Amino acid sequence: MTKNTINHHPSEALLADYASGAMGAARSLVIAAHVHACPRCRALVETAEAAGGEMLEDLPAAEMGADALDAVLARLDTPAPQPAPTAKAEAPADWIRVPDEVAQAVSRKRWVAPGVWIAPVDTGRPGGPLSYLLRVGAGMRMPQHTHDGCELTIVLKGAFADGEQLFAAGDLAEADDDIEHSPHITGDGECVCLVSCDNRLIVKDWIGRVVATYAGI
Repeated sequence: MTKNTINHHPSEALLADYASGAMGAARSLVIAAHVHACPRCRALVETAEAAGGEMLEDLPAAEMGADALDAVLARLDTPAPQPAPTAKAEAPADWIRVPDEVAQAVSRKRWVAPGVWIAPVDTGRPGGPLSYLLRVGAGMRMPQHTHDGCELTIVLKGAFADGEQLFAAGDLAEADDDIEHSPHITGDGECVCLVSCDNRLIVKDWIGRVVATYAGI
């Protein structure tokens, strides 16, 4: 894949939340894909993780219960459950690198409109924020919409324009209920994105609402 300059990054607050391990699974997948592709943000995450480790070292030691050692030894004697063997899923070679959960989602893709497919990503937490892959064909435009909460989108392949801004592979876009927009895909080729959003889109036109409802986004 041809390397490009990444111009749109997560906020430092998002990166700190990710580094602390407190971020939810759906958002973490988006940030993880960006961090792997972006040396700048990877360095910031490593710095935040190191700072967090130093803070833990400065905390006073917690007292252990009288049966703590016996409990640990008992757990060591218990055989660990063996997961069922699964074939390793791989994302297409022309995408930026994605976590395994995202690569596995490709096998679940379904076409929801001409030129558009969606694939739900299994975060292991049903009922939580939505997480999905979205593929839209070259030159197509998303329906006019806004959001109920936060939406994070990372471009895995291709590019889309949102107003005056262009988002290409590795770039991260953040939107919320203050933003109403209709991003459109550049004419160079298809665009594939990984999306995490707190709730379903609020689509303005009826055709878009039908497609979004059918797609589950």
